Parts: sequence; structure tokens; C-alpha cells
Amino acid sequence: MVVLTIVVTLAITYTRSNTRHAARSAVTLNERHYGDAGLNAGYAVLAKQFQSGANAAAANILGCAGATGPSDTNGPSNCASPTPKVLCLNGNGGCTAGSRDSVSVYGYYSGTSAQTFLGRTVPASTWLIVSTAYAWNPSTASVTARTSLALVPVVVSPGAVAAVWNHLFLTAPLVSGVCQTNYSGNNLVIDVPLYVIGNLCLSGSNDIIKEVGQPVDLQVGGKLVLNGPNTQVGTDSTHPITSGVVVGGCTTVSVTSATTACAPASYRYYVGQSETFNSVAAPVENATDINNDYATFDPGPMHPCKAGTSPAGLAASTFDTDTTYNASAATFNLTPSFSYDCQSQSGTSVGRLKWDNTTKVLTISGSIFIDGAMQLTQSATYTGTAVIETAGAVTFVGNNTTLCATSPCNTALNAWQGNSGNNSMLTIATLKSNATSFTLQDNNQTFQGSLWTQPSASVSIPGNNATIEGPMSVGTMNNANNVNLKPLPVITNMPVGAPLPPNTGAQPGAMQTLY
Repeated sequence: MVVLTIVVTLAITYTRSNTRHAARSAVTLNERHYGDAGLNAGYAVLAKQFQSGANAAAANILGCAGATGPSDTNGPSNCASPTPKVLCLNGNGGCTAGSRDSVSVYGYYSGTSAQTFLGRTVPASTWLIVSTAYAWNPSTASVTARTSLALVPVVVSPGAVAAVWNHLFLTAPLVSGVCQTNYSGNNLVIDVPLYVIGNLCLSGSNDIIKEVGQPVDLQVGGKLVLNGPNTQVGTDSTHPITSGVVVGGCTTVSVTSATTACAPASYRYYVGQSETFNSVAAPVENATDINNDYATFDPGPMHPCKAGTSPAGLAASTFDTDTTYNASAATFNLTPSFSYDCQSQSGTSVGRLKWDNTTKVLTISGSIFIDGAMQLTQSATYTGTAVIETAGAVTFVGNNTTLCATSPCNTALNAWQGNSGNNSMLTIATLKSNATSFTLQDNNQTFQGSLWTQPSASVSIPGNNATIEGPMSVGTMNNANNVNLKPLPVITNMPVGAPLPPNTGAQPGAMQTLY
């Protein structure tokens, strides 16, 4: 009897243990399935938002605001108090956060630099999806919770970019009776798609918008004034540009004169197909955006160079002399007569600005902020992808000074980006308003990269024979003599931190689950 009692007791205990283990295994399986369902739901939200180019809007839908609000495209997300999206998995609906058979999902976006969130490193331009599953445990008669995480990188699809990257974008607002952009220099060749928010005046001699290497589209929100000798759009009736639209009509007199419809019968205006004007708001960096960049860009005023590098890093005063955005730093020479290597303390993949004075190579990565002006005094070839944002103006100094991604500079179509395999991209963003903020001041200067200014700022090219190749979003451009604005390549590697509208070629990459 004693032996039988022991055997029965052991059998009951073993059975109960197996039952509890089976129940717990079932709960764990449910938690895993629920968590995966939440991650997939979060990924679906991202995919849907990216279809409309709305990366920033996804932050709000996934329960967190941007650094300054849901319209902030730079990040990082503000997830101090997230409001997750709640999904009901019991088929009955009506669940609440934390209730049985539910999952709560929210997303954190790193932005232009790598960040740490929930103890995890979130690389630059990456979403961290957080999914917390709530499953019923019958053995304890309670709800248990389990959190699953996944990383989703933001990738840019080659050839599919926002319209701003496919045009020279002149963003000065339309003011009646004023030339927002006046090309008064001579022999200007514009061989790139051109989008002008305001009035466009071609008052120099022999200025032409034409096609050489790729289709050209012209969109003018105001008037087109063709009052310079031999100024025209398209070469002739057999060699027009591909498409165009001028909302305010054409004139050969002045910007204050009456206009008529732009057509070859009245003007040197040769366009293959008439278009509808696509109204696009000018991208502006407001005070909140600037202060966020000031605080987060690395290297920058709040993120000094890593110590102990060779050659030596840049002094903290290079980026700022105080802790306020006020253009207080001295003018920074990007290509001085000595070498330097400024690395982010979080690693070179987060941010780096290195100049080798022997090879004349500039190595770049991440987002860099300088609270002052910047100049370039030697020619350089750059490699990598980065944004350099400056509080002051940027100036190229000296005849024949160039800054290119190719060595030597090659502005032929598809020699850089496109199908070339060279995907380096430097964006120069100048925050100076109501003044000239970017200048190619001497002769035979070349810039190959992307350029951005505030809508109230201008690009000045007083020297002769300048060449610019790459996407531009600038307020206006003037003093252009013998300037070549070269065809834009198919952009394959735009910096996510560039201060422009969301890139519609950006898509969520493959999801990496973290357990």
C-alpha cells in the first residue's frame, strides 16, 4: 500500500507538471505568435505610409511623435510616452491595451544618426518596432506579457526619388512684378529639369534651357521673361525640351509686362508636351528644425570629435564657441593645408569628417553641423555619404577649385551615381537666410553633389565657367556667366538627413526580428 501510494502520487505530480508545462508552452507560443503579428502589423503601417512618401507620418501612426512633432523628417522619434496601436487577436474586437489576446505596437525612428532606445542600438535611418503581446495563462488565471522587437532600415530605391531631386528646385516664393530668379549672365546652359516657384527671367545673352543628355522638364509657377538676346527654351521646333508649363505666361519685355501663352508662334519656346503645374511647398528649416539639428548632428556643437585619432581631430571650437545656434564659430576651411580626422565618439558609421592633405581626399559619413561659415580652398575628391549643415555661408575660393565625387572631376552623364557604381553624395546645406549663402566666387570651379539653401537665400556665381552637377533646392541663383548646370544623374544614395521633403523612393527594407 505504501509503495502504491508513492507511485500514484508521483504519477499525479508528473501529470500535473506536464499539464502546467504544456499550458506554459501554449502560452509562450501564443505570446510569440501575437508578438509576430504585432511586428508584421507595424511593418504594414510603414509600408503603407512609404507608398505616399510619408515617413514622418508613420511616426505618429505608430504611437510616437518626431523629435519636434510628427512632421519632423530628421528624427529621432520622441517615444518617452508612446501611445501604442492596440490590435485585438481574439476575433471579438473591443479589446483594450494590456487585455487578454491583444498586442500593443509602436515604432521608434532613429533619424539621421544612430540612437539607443530600450537598451538597443538603432542604426541611422532605421525603425525599431516594439510589439508587446498579452496572452492568457490558464494555470495562473492571469494575463502574461512578452515584448518582441524588430529593426526595419529605410532604403532608397535607385531611380525612384522625389520630384525635388529630379529638378533644379528654385524655391523663392512668388512675388508679383519681381524676378525671383534672374539669370542675367551670358551663355548660360541649363540642361537639367527646372522647377521655379516664382517668376523666372532670362535677361542675359544666349541663355538657353535645352536637352543634351536626358529629358528636361520646365515648370514655372509665375511668369517666364525672355528679354535677353537669343534667350530661349528648347533649341528649335525639331529639338524641343520634353515637357513644360508656365502658369503666368511668357513675355519678352519685363516681369511687370502683360503676358500671353508660351508658344513657338510668339516666343522662342519649344516644348514637346504641355504639362500641369505641380504645386510643391518650398522646404524650409524653421527654428525648431535647426535647434534639433544643432543638438543631434554628430560631429557637431554637442558632439565633439573622438579623442586620440591620428591625424588629430578638429577642436570643439570648430563646430561652435558656445552652446547656442548663432553662427559664432570662425569660418571653417574644409580643405586646409594640413590633414585632420574627426570621428564620432559613437563610431565612424555614425559620423566622420576626414581630410587627407596628401591625397586630397575627403572622407565623409553621417550628419555634421558647423555653427559658422565654411570655405573650400583646395580641390578635393570626396567619398561617402553625408550632410554638412552650416549656420553661415559656404564659399569656394580660388580658380579651378573643385569638389567632386569622381577623380578627376567627371560631369558626363552617368559618370557619377546612375550606373557608374560611384554612389558617394555630399549634401551642403546652408542655413543663412535673406542673403547669399553659397558662392562659387572664382573661375573654372566645379561642385558635384547636392545643395540646399533656405528659400530666402541665394546662390551666387560671379566667376566664369562654373559647373554644378547634382540635385539643388535653393532660393534663387544669379550672376551666372558661362555656367553649366549639368544633367542630374539617377540618384542612388541620398542622405536621409538632407533638409528636404520625404524621399518617395525610400522604402522599408527587410525586417530583422530581435528576440
